[in-house]
Amino acid sequence: MLFENLLRDEILLPFMKTGISPDYLIYGAGAIGSVLGGFLQRMGRSVTYIGRGRHFQALSERGLKISGIWGERFVPAEEMQKSTRIALTPAGPKKFSIILLCVKAKDTVAAATQAKELLADDGIIVSMQNGLDNWEAIARLVGQDRTVGARVIFGAEIIDPGHANVTVNADDVLLGEPFLPVSQPLLTALKEDLLLSGIPCKIVSKDEIWAAIWGKVLYNCSLNPLGALLEVAYGDLGANEETRSIIRVIIEEIFLVMKAKGVRVPYRDADEYYHYLLEKQLPPTVGHRASMLQDIVLGRQTEIDALNGAISAYARDYGISTPYNDLLTRLIKFKEKKKAF
Repeated sequence: MLFENLLRDEILLPFMKTGISPDYLIYGAGAIGSVLGGFLQRMGRSVTYIGRGRHFQALSERGLKISGIWGERFVPAEEMQKSTRIALTPAGPKKFSIILLCVKAKDTVAAATQAKELLADDGIIVSMQNGLDNWEAIARLVGQDRTVGARVIFGAEIIDPGHANVTVNADDVLLGEPFLPVSQPLLTALKEDLLLSGIPCKIVSKDEIWAAIWGKVLYNCSLNPLGALLEVAYGDLGANEETRSIIRVIIEEIFLVMKAKGVRVPYRDADEYYHYLLEKQLPPTVGHRASMLQDIVLGRQTEIDALNGAISAYARDYGISTPYNDLLTRLIKFKEKKKAF
């Protein structure tokens, strides 16, 4: 049944409606989802949240606090109505014109399967996620003409339950149509709403959105697993000769896979991206600690299968050897299970 999992371990917070279209559903109110929803709601948009855990419980009891580099926002608890089910209409569950999917990559299929039942007939689902294969999974469930890809490259963390902090922003949020054209009024409304709320955003072409997600994969695969395994900030990885040499080979392997798949990124070759990473991308994030490490510390499954693990899987399909990405994937999987020993 659609809402069995929601009723068991998730909480739904529908916010008071303003009558302004579109209606947003934030599916996965963790750090990124809370920031997106909180910013949209504070500028007057109709926002509903689905989430779980201590952070989400705190939202219903104490409200949502957002702090960090984009300023402060607060959604008082009295403006939220705690509930465990979608508001029902005579025609069934309430439908949403824009669903922002903010769950971990490992939960994409399960979340999109439930979310599609809440999507309006002409609505769109937007993947605000890390990693590869999310867009394809969503499109298989709701259709390529209702699937929007996004490149989200701002960082956020939950400081305390109910408090999300925006730590860094490397570039604008990018929105694009990875497969077929979607509803242009909704896509444009999303871009304009994010901009008005204070989140930098723009719409790019099909080729640009694919290049952007692979560019983010390059960044995440190069730093996230190493930071998690060695338990250091990104700056330490770039400052050390040994880790820099590992990063270089990781990048070289990914470029072999991208060449086989015909993926185009705005870097001539692995060497150009390696220097761009060290000279341009690392300096603003020297103090950042890998989200993969945060997942391991909290006993959660990581997104390694959608990052280095996905690179290894693609490589096998093309008969390409990627021993560094293979090893990182296996080591992270060991570390995920370490607490069980």
